[in-house]
Amino acid sequence: MTANRILLIIFLLAGGIIPPAGAWWDPGYVTDISTTNLYGIPAALMKEDPKLDKFALVATRRISPDRAVVLVGTGGFPWWSGPFGLFLVSPPSGKLIRKIAAVTSIDPRNTMPDIKAAGSGYVTIVHEDVDSGGELARRKYFFNELSTAPATSQSYKPVRIKAITRFNDSLYFTGQEGENGVIIRLGLKNEKPAAGDWELIKDISGQKLSPIVFSKIEGDGLRMYTPAETYAFDGKTWARSAGADTRYFRPQQEPCSLPMEDLEKYQELYEKCEKERIVLGDAAMVGYSGRCETENPGEYAGLPDSYTYLLERYELSARLIDISKTPLRRFFIWNSRSGYEDKPATGIYELRGNFCKFYPLPMPNNDILKRYRPELAAQGCGLNDALGRFQKLGDRIWFCKNFYGGEGQCGVGAAGFFDTKAKVFEILYSSQTAKWSCSALLAEEKTVWMGLQHIGEGSVSSGGLAAVNPATGEAAIHDVPAGISAIQRAGDIIILGTGEGIYILNAKGEASLIGPDIDEAGDHILHWE
Repeated sequence: MTANRILLIIFLLAGGIIPPAGAWWDPGYVTDISTTNLYGIPAALMKEDPKLDKFALVATRRISPDRAVVLVGTGGFPWWSGPFGLFLVSPPSGKLIRKIAAVTSIDPRNTMPDIKAAGSGYVTIVHEDVDSGGELARRKYFFNELSTAPATSQSYKPVRIKAITRFNDSLYFTGQEGENGVIIRLGLKNEKPAAGDWELIKDISGQKLSPIVFSKIEGDGLRMYTPAETYAFDGKTWARSAGADTRYFRPQQEPCSLPMEDLEKYQELYEKCEKERIVLGDAAMVGYSGRCETENPGEYAGLPDSYTYLLERYELSARLIDISKTPLRRFFIWNSRSGYEDKPATGIYELRGNFCKFYPLPMPNNDILKRYRPELAAQGCGLNDALGRFQKLGDRIWFCKNFYGGEGQCGVGAAGFFDTKAKVFEILYSSQTAKWSCSALLAEEKTVWMGLQHIGEGSVSSGGLAAVNPATGEAAIHDVPAGISAIQRAGDIIILGTGEGIYILNAKGEASLIGPDIDEAGDHILHWE
């Protein structure tokens, strides 16, 4: 046994804890405890099966000052064959309290269990692919510390929130549970979530929901769109209608996908479908196509002229920020594959009638890279900063930056704004946000909230929630372990839609997961404590 592992076991016996295994699982992460009797667990396992002689600490999670749950593997390196044991222990005394359950890998050749969450009387185990780190299954165990009765368990799929929409006196969360769509309505009272006033909607008119792409308030109702159907709520009842709404989705088949069998007939069809391309295409929605002036005289950026498939119609319309209708003046946020000098261009286009001007997003230079990401400055990396989530507030278009952080690529994460009057960008660089891409944004007068994430090769991880001071650029980070997809304010709390459900950040800056979770009967619940 190495000195490091001996020190780690001493640390555990002294009451310390280690974090659970990472999503991208590494067999070298576990601690071999075969020659110890840590918490009395090896002895307990050998009593059950005398043939067992190899044990490893896979994960541990503290649930109170004097209690922790521990996941132990058997069978030897690389450990994922199992079987595994889940135990309740007392770190201060180093004693075993009880065995909670035996855990069997869902695929002994290629999956590894890990502790996802734990608390008084429960622990949730996830099974992850050892190559990709992707979650394959999860099960929640319920136990009584004072009882020797076997733990009960429920297998379930998490509700992953994608967006939040406010309609009347409720918040509507849209997301997925497995392959199906789901809607959660959370009632508000005095601008705060009303405990107990919520519902989870899995079907409308007796049929399961498809994953919802986006929601929009239109007229007096709330509408939720998918590529195949629309769900509508008038404040009292839900209805569903079949078919894609062509305002937001293009036909599945590109108009000019035509056979070349008959050239004369093809030419006639081509002219006909080319007109359809323009009608259905990007230029008609944006209101301009072709060359746009840039800040550099003699250089140009381009806007799409027809049917590019780079963005769906609803995505294009969401990137248009109208300043006035008559005369038409708007800004268009665009990350194009090619721009001026035939280089990829990310920035903001100003459109006024037949006039178009492109304002490129300022790229970080070497000085900025050295100051905010010194670990990358020496070796160098391919900067690929792009405009991410955005929101108009007053005369400013606030945004946060996205970038890919794997395979020699990098960026410098930050919040920033484009002044629609002065036509200038300002980037609020901070050492707190520099290494993170952005997954969600909420701009307020005194705070700009950013969901932080790392996008690497084959993995995405959460960096928490950043609260950026728009006056100073300083940022404070709040710990949120799940990836944030949407941010909404309700009174003095911040509500987050995440890959694990709904989180609430209270006025003290404390984040907690309220659910939806499941209880011992398998029913969904929200935690309001």
